[in-house]
Parts: sequence; C-alpha cells; structure tokens
Amino acid sequence: MLSSLFDSTTLPLLEQAARFGERRQEVLAGNIANIDTPEYRRRDLPVEAFRTALKEAVSARDASGGKANSAFPDELFRAIEPPPARMTFQDGNDRGIEHEVMEMTKNTMMQSFAVEMMAAQLSMLEAVASERA
Repeated sequence: MLSSLFDSTTLPLLEQAARFGERRQEVLAGNIANIDTPEYRRRDLPVEAFRTALKEAVSARDASGGKANSAFPDELFRAIEPPPARMTFQDGNDRGIEHEVMEMTKNTMMQSFAVEMMAAQLSMLEAVASERA
C-alpha cells in the first residue's frame, strides 16, 4: 500500500532526477580533477537523453492516471565522451574550467530543486498520514 502511495506521486521521478544529478556531479568533478591531464577527454552524462526519458515518464504517468511507472535505463547514468564542441589544446586535452564549473553549477541547482521538491512532497504525505492536513 505504501509503495502504491509513493508511485502515485512524482517522488519516483524526482528520485531519478536527484540520482542523475548526483552521478553527473561525480563525472563533472572528474573533469575538473583532470583539467591538466594530457590527452584527457572530458566526459558527461547524456543530459538530453535523460530529459527525454523524464518527459516520457511524465507523459506515461499522466496517461496512466497518476501512477509513475517509469524505467530509466542504466545507460543514462554512464559517462560518455561527448562530441568535441570546443578547441583541443596541443596536449590533446579539451579542457575548459569555465565550462565545467558552469555545468556543475547548473547541475547543482537541478539536483537541489529535485531534493527540495521531494522533501516538500514527503512533508505533505506526512501531514496526510498524521491527519493534520
């Protein structure tokens, strides 16, 4: 019963967003840690693929009457080498500290939003469970 209660909220989707943000933060931190490593190629998670999966999960949830029964494949949480969009330096590194810090900042904001929304929903569920609503 409790599982079905959680599934009828956006908690499972927010959990996936927070999980994606956590994993992406690790990958972006690795990029910064290797900023001076010759031949290092930056890595990232497939952000657009995750957004698409999230949109599909929301649509499926809405179509099924509120039950969030979504699957987020493991590939969405694996780091890939994105196509080079910037200049490569003589040592073969495609570093860009400004870009990495900006991506970390955006990712932190997204993850914080997901966690805050989860906390708000859990607080509402707690109020309903204790009949304070």
